[in-house]
Amino acid sequence: MSDDTNDKQIIMNPSDVSTLLDIKESTLRKYVGILKNAGYHFDENKGQRWYRNEDVIVLKRFIEVKNNRDMTLEQSANAVMTWFKQSDMSPRDMDKRKDNTRYNNDIKELQEQIDNQNDLLSKQTELIKTLIHKMDEQQKFFDTRLEERDQKLLEVIRLNQAANEEVLQLAAAQEEKETKKGFLAKLFGK
Repeated sequence: MSDDTNDKQIIMNPSDVSTLLDIKESTLRKYVGILKNAGYHFDENKGQRWYRNEDVIVLKRFIEVKNNRDMTLEQSANAVMTWFKQSDMSPRDMDKRKDNTRYNNDIKELQEQIDNQNDLLSKQTELIKTLIHKMDEQQKFFDTRLEERDQKLLEVIRLNQAANEEVLQLAAAQEEKETKKGFLAKLFGK
């Protein structure tokens, strides 16, 4: 068989697999450890684990078995390994099979879910940017209004001070007038 089947092999990082399977990365690590103990082989490169299509299929099957049966995680892993061996597929054989369209459909479905989540995230990001812009506009509006209010308040205070000074000057002039009148009245006897 030619290597073009291998070229179609999708290699994913732990974050992508966690998203596809809708589990946390820590849960993924736990499940991988349990499946490794049961005999399944995951490829690693320099301590970094990468997942192939069939790894995701095995993990998905493991999650289905553990969710649908009254079994421990170890029993679920053993059941998946039994299924894996009975299906007569080693990881290398699975790479070479042409009739694994069911698995490719699963991968395609999971990839569509990731794409949909990315679209949703993009829409949410746009909404957040719009909300931030509107909040900035509101803040500018409030700042402008406060500044206008402060200017008017200062103007009223200045007018009030000017009016008070005018009243004080009138009162002082009136008092001075009365004082002069009182002096002249005393002087001329009026």
